[in-house]
Amino acid sequence: MADENITTDTQTSQTEGVSWTASEFIAHQKSVGWYLNLAIAAVLLSVVLYWLTKDTVTAVVVIVAAIFLGIFAARQPRQLEYSIDRHGVKVGNKRYGFQDFKSFSIVSEGPFSAINLMPLKRFAPVLTIYFAAEQEEEITAMLADYLPFEEARPDTIENLMRRIRF
Repeated sequence: MADENITTDTQTSQTEGVSWTASEFIAHQKSVGWYLNLAIAAVLLSVVLYWLTKDTVTAVVVIVAAIFLGIFAARQPRQLEYSIDRHGVKVGNKRYGFQDFKSFSIVSEGPFSAINLMPLKRFAPVLTIYFAAEQEEEITAMLADYLPFEEARPDTIENLMRRIRF
């Protein structure tokens, strides 16, 4: 079984933009050991927090959060239709205008790459779009017509998620 799972399919039209189909995220296969390590870490953190604070609510919240994290980690990606044209970026049925973003960056993740669209709104999440590496030049050229390119700088949370293969 492959360690990472993502597929893409591309269609291009010079007048309409570029479109492709890809997974919504890279699915890392997680073994029973991964879930066991999550459970052990959650229990240890809960015990330490209870020992330090004597607060059972905090300890229970850590356990519940770990359960939700495990459920979310088991989720498989959907195949989504992506397109970029003069009107903006379309992900599935949702359209985002270029005016909603300040810049874009390209992040390489093994054989696949991702576009990170940086939002203008302070607390809005970064929009990440995956595509096959051979599509990078075409997609980057289209985006560069509307948004400035910014060098990717992974933050602490992103580094942690990659390290634990989430």
